[in-house]
Amino acid sequence: MTLEGKRFAPVENPTEDQVRQLIQGLTNGETSFAYLTDQSGNYVQAAGSRPWCFVERRTISPAAHYRAFQNTPNPKYNDGAKIRTGARNIKLQHDQWFLLKDAAEIFVAFLANEKFPDAVEWRSMNEMLGLL
Repeated sequence: MTLEGKRFAPVENPTEDQVRQLIQGLTNGETSFAYLTDQSGNYVQAAGSRPWCFVERRTISPAAHYRAFQNTPNPKYNDGAKIRTGARNIKLQHDQWFLLKDAAEIFVAFLANEKFPDAVEWRSMNEMLGLL
């Protein structure tokens, strides 16, 4: 596995603590995105800034891309609200806002090749990205 992020040197075979530290340290203007890639090229990625981010995952075979959402969404944001990232502002649905600590749990599950947390579900982005 390789852990990478904005303004963060790549880490081969990161520890759980390194993953948690990077994800929980996402801040606007500094480390605003991170991703963890396995040996096959599958990955999870998060972008945003303290305390919020969004999480996506990509599988290589079959080619598919998903955005995480929660079955208990945060009512603070409406559909279409934008999250700031280092690249641009991204429109999210109300159930796609994750606290950094919750995103870290998703990354740790991916690192350990375990089931994602029960509160996390995945919405396909294949059509939007042309992966049909």
